Amino acid sequence: MIPRPFKHKIKIKQDAYEAEQKILAEQAEQARIQREWERFDLEQEKIKQKTQQILVEEESRQHAEYLQWKENEKNRRIQEQLDIESRPINTGTAMNHNSTWQLTWKSFSSHPSILNLPMAEKVRLYKIAESQQVDRLNYYANLHSEQNSLGNAKHTPFAWSDGVINFADGISEISESVTWTNSVDINVPLTINDGVTLTVLGVMTVNAVVINNGTINASQGFIINSGNIDNTNGTLIAP
Repeated sequence: MIPRPFKHKIKIKQDAYEAEQKILAEQAEQARIQREWERFDLEQEKIKQKTQQILVEEESRQHAEYLQWKENEKNRRIQEQLDIESRPINTGTAMNHNSTWQLTWKSFSSHPSILNLPMAEKVRLYKIAESQQVDRLNYYANLHSEQNSLGNAKHTPFAWSDGVINFADGISEISESVTWTNSVDINVPLTINDGVTLTVLGVMTVNAVVINNGTINASQGFIINSGNIDNTNGTLIAP
């Protein structure tokens, strides 16, 4: 066997060294890339946690704002209700006008300060206004003589003028045309005779069966529970 030259041996060692260094370099690069990915993943996790924290804080802030808005809205509605109840009911007529003491559902419910309220609230405020008007009427009636056009304390009004028709009133039919100038709750069966017109200027609440053989004119008023009215032989004029 012919011994290899020294130079050849050096070449073999050098090639082996270079191959080893290449492997080490590749391993170092792989380790560097791995560390980069780990740092990237760590940064992404930090960003994710920070984003979640921001979202939680923002949700909490929005929830607090909503609760504050809800409380403010509740207080605003309460204040509006108090303002409505505390201020005088404006029927749209000037003082000393001929109709100053004439309160009708139509004029009241169409007034700008009342128009957009819920129907139940309109009815409630209208009955308050009626009560206030009765107090005013009684006051002015007592200032004048028995000939006063507003009437006098000795005069007993119609059964409906107290706002309720019950069994105690002993009324089962209306036999002549009449105008109800105030709200009336009908709590007993009632018949409107043929040829008779019942004009309603206030709120008529029908809690019992009403047989209408004549005419019920509620164009200036309002009817609650109108389904209790039998209009088979009569006419109902509603707003």
